[in-house]
Amino acid sequence: MILTLRGALLALIAGTLLVAAPPTPSEALFGLFKKKEEVIVGGQTGPATVSSADAAAKISAYRTSRGLSAVTVDGSLTAIALSQAQAMARANKMSHSLGGSFPSRLSRGGYDALIAAENLAAGPRNLDEAIASWQKSKGHNANLLKPGVTQIGIAVSYAPNSRYGNFWALVLGTPDDGQTQRGPDAGPAVAADGQ
Repeated sequence: MILTLRGALLALIAGTLLVAAPPTPSEALFGLFKKKEEVIVGGQTGPATVSSADAAAKISAYRTSRGLSAVTVDGSLTAIALSQAQAMARANKMSHSLGGSFPSRLSRGGYDALIAAENLAAGPRNLDEAIASWQKSKGHNANLLKPGVTQIGIAVSYAPNSRYGNFWALVLGTPDDGQTQRGPDAGPAVAADGQ
C-alpha cells in the first residue's frame, strides 16, 4: 500500500476529529459566560499537598510586587477552604455553591468578613499550577490582587476516581473588626462597651 502525503494528512485530521472529546459540563458552562476557566486534566500523579505558609508567601510576593499588602494565614479561612475543597472532591465538580452560598459558608465558619473572595480550581497538581491558573484568569487574578485583603486560607482535596484529581479552594479576606467606619457620616468608631 502506498500512502501519499495527502492521504497521510487526511488520516491524521480524521483521527484527530475522532479523538476530540466533547467539552465537560464545567467547560461548557464557563463557555456560556465567555470566561476561561483553567481546568487541568490528565497527568495526575496523586494527591497534592499544600503548605498554607508557602501559599501565603507566594501570594504575598505576587501582591507586594504590585504595591499591595502581604497576607497571613487565618485558621478560620483555612477551615472554610478545606470544607469547600472536600465538598467539591466528593461531588466531583467545581462549584462555588456546594455547601451553601459563599457568605453563608463564611458565617458558618465563624469569619466575619469586611472583604472576602474565593478562587477554586480543579486539576492542578501542585500549588504553583493552582496559582498560575488563577493568575491567567481575569476574575481570579482580580481576587488575588484585591486591595485590602490581609488573610488567606487554602486547601486541596483529592478525588481518586475523578478526571481532575485535585480540587483547590483559596479564600481571601479581611476580618471586620467593628472599627471600620462606613459611609461619609459614620462618625468616630465606638467601642463595644459604649466608651
